[in-house]
Amino acid sequence: MASHTGDGPGTDRTAPATGTRPARPGGTGRLRDTLRTTPTLIVLSGAVLLVALAATATVAVQSHPSATTLGERSAATAVDTSTTARQIYQGLADADVAASAVFLLPPTEDRRASLVTAYDASVHEVERTLTDSMGNAVGDPDRLTRLATIAARLKVYRDVVCAALRVAGPLPAAATGNRQPCPLAGATEQAGTGSPAARAVLASAYAREASHYMSTELLTAAQGLWNYDTRLLLDARADARGWLAASVLVPLATLAALVVAQVWLHRRTRRRLNAGLLLASVSTAAVLAMLVSSWWHWPAADRGFPELERAINAQSATQQRLGSLLAGRADVYLGLGASVDPAGHKADFDRRDLCLDPAGGPAPPRDRIDCTDLEETVWPARQSRTPDAFRGAVDTVLGGGSAGRAFVAAEGHLLTDLTTRNEEVSRMVADLPEARRHLGAAAAWVTLLAAAGVVAGLRQRYLEYQ
Repeated sequence: MASHTGDGPGTDRTAPATGTRPARPGGTGRLRDTLRTTPTLIVLSGAVLLVALAATATVAVQSHPSATTLGERSAATAVDTSTTARQIYQGLADADVAASAVFLLPPTEDRRASLVTAYDASVHEVERTLTDSMGNAVGDPDRLTRLATIAARLKVYRDVVCAALRVAGPLPAAATGNRQPCPLAGATEQAGTGSPAARAVLASAYAREASHYMSTELLTAAQGLWNYDTRLLLDARADARGWLAASVLVPLATLAALVVAQVWLHRRTRRRLNAGLLLASVSTAAVLAMLVSSWWHWPAADRGFPELERAINAQSATQQRLGSLLAGRADVYLGLGASVDPAGHKADFDRRDLCLDPAGGPAPPRDRIDCTDLEETVWPARQSRTPDAFRGAVDTVLGGGSAGRAFVAAEGHLLTDLTTRNEEVSRMVADLPEARRHLGAAAAWVTLLAAAGVVAGLRQRYLEYQ
């Protein structure tokens, strides 16, 4: 009987070549053979499927914020918070204009009391809005920090303005309705020294410092808050695109891997369909359906967001233009008052580009002012030797004068434009689809069920081979 080992008759036995060694069994070849065995492949495929299911569960849970932000309710919340930021900005700018106007008039002037009252009312309105906003921002640490920064800077601004008011001279309690816009000063501050002219110059220096602080610190922080509130909504759109793709592609890839594993195991073992893998496939298909339902509103929201973004940008441009107008009005007041640097105030005003162009055509922009009276009457008043030139300039820039009316008209136009843009943004928000209920948490539990099916199904086949 012939031997199967190759030692029988007729076997061609070739002598090994000189200097060569026979290949050692085992090593890399043995490892490769081991990896090709069905039990090992079952274990490896199970590990891959569990990793894919873990990725699916992670996407289902982590995509929740981006999916729910892109809806009408969340958009409305973002617009409401931005409206609050805009109110803070507007109130701060109004307070700066009123505070700057106070120092145009001597303490005995009747109109000065009403300006102090207007300043005090604007500041208290901003403080009330800040308090309400901080109470509503408990769940948003970043916004709460920004609001706290504005509140702290507002206190610094008020302290500087109060120092200026004390130096310029106290108001009768009856003139302000028995309400003190500033805390009572110490004995040294109450006494005051120097001539009225010297005190006016010192008060104006305080006022200039307060206005500069308002422009560079407070209004910048308020605009940053507005940008933060509006960008939260717009940035969510960019973030959501990746999560939307992951919410569809990752479950699809997992489902494809489960089908491939089912087909391979069926062919490898010549057995019927594996019940555990079948359960996992059905569960993953359910997860895919749940995530698609969670993002169903997104295509319509995505189509509406470009127009909404343009409307918000136009809203921001109008807000900044209004801030420039109010800051320019404060520049006029400070430059006309007892300032040590009237030329600096005029340079600040000119940089804001608020004046009408004489060659602008028959329909000039309504957000600009006619600066003729400012150039001819107001800016030269400090150096004029004409009797009552300063008094006439003050009457020109305050509410009843020509320059004052021009500022009021331009401010009214910008406020109307801002209201129109606010209504446009609100309408676009209302047109956005309502965010669907996100089923990410439920999908994660279903994914866990799929993982249990994978483990149970593959374990059964593995034990059969063992």
